[in-house]
Amino acid sequence: MNKLFDHLKAPKIFEPGPNEIWTDPLMSKLVHEEHLDPNTPGGSANDLFINKSVAFIQDIAPSSTFKKIIDLGCGPGFYCQKLAEKGYEVTGIDFSQNSIRFAEEKARIENLDIEYRVDNFFNWNETNKYDVALLIYYTFSSLSPDERNKLLQKVHNSLKKGGLLIIDGFSENVFNKFKEEQTWSFSKKESILSKDSHLGFMQNLIYPNKVTLTKTTILIEDENPRTYHYWYQYFSKDTLEKETSNVGFKTKGIYSDISSLEFDEESDSIAFVLEK
Repeated sequence: MNKLFDHLKAPKIFEPGPNEIWTDPLMSKLVHEEHLDPNTPGGSANDLFINKSVAFIQDIAPSSTFKKIIDLGCGPGFYCQKLAEKGYEVTGIDFSQNSIRFAEEKARIENLDIEYRVDNFFNWNETNKYDVALLIYYTFSSLSPDERNKLLQKVHNSLKKGGLLIIDGFSENVFNKFKEEQTWSFSKKESILSKDSHLGFMQNLIYPNKVTLTKTTILIEDENPRTYHYWYQYFSKDTLEKETSNVGFKTKGIYSDISSLEFDEESDSIAFVLEK
C-alpha cells in the first residue's frame, strides 16, 4: 500500500515518471496501437491533415532546393512516407522500437528509401546536414525547458544555413480549458492493459508557468504499481518565439497548425516556420 501512495504523490515539475511510456512493455504497445488509429485521441493525425501538411511543406520548402528532411519523433513514419513519395530524402528518428519497426516494414513494402533510426533525439548530433527539420505533433510541448533548449540547439546545428525548422505545440487556450481532477476506474475483466483485474488512477495537475501533468497509475494484482507522467507546456506566440530565437532561429511564419491554417488566437495549437 505504501508503494501505491508513493506513486500517487504529486511530483516536482517535469519530474520523469517511474515508468517510461515509450519503453515500458505494457504502455509502449498501447501507444503504438493508438498511433496507428487516427480516430484515437492522442493517436496520429488523419490522412487528410497529413496530406495538407505535406502540401504546405512542399510549398514553403520545395524538394528541388530543400532536399534533405529529418523528422524528429517520427512515430510510425506517416509523414516520412508521404515526403519520400514527393521526392525528399528523409530521415526519421523515434524512441519507440515498435514504431520504427512498423515504419521500416511499410517503407520496404512501398519500396521507399527512408532512413529510420531508433534513438533518443537528445543523443543525436549532426552538423550542417539537413535542409528541413520537423518537430511536430506537439512533441515540443512535452519537454521541460532545459530539454527544449537542448533540442533546439541540436536542431539548429543540424541544419544548413537557410534551413527551416517546422515546429508546433499546444497553445495557451488548451491550458485555459484544463481542469484539475482525480478519477479512478476498476476493470474486473480483460482489457487492452491487462488480462487480469486492475485499478487505474488518473490525476490532472496544474503547475506554474502554464504547465500541466496528466498522471496515470495502474495497479495490477501481484505486480508493482506502474505510473506514467504526461507533462505539457503551453505556448503563446511570444513565448514560443522567445525560446526559438534564443538559439538563433528567425521566425518566417506563424500558423494555427502545420497544415498552413492562418494563425487564429482561439486555436488550440500554434505552429512556427523558423529559419537558421
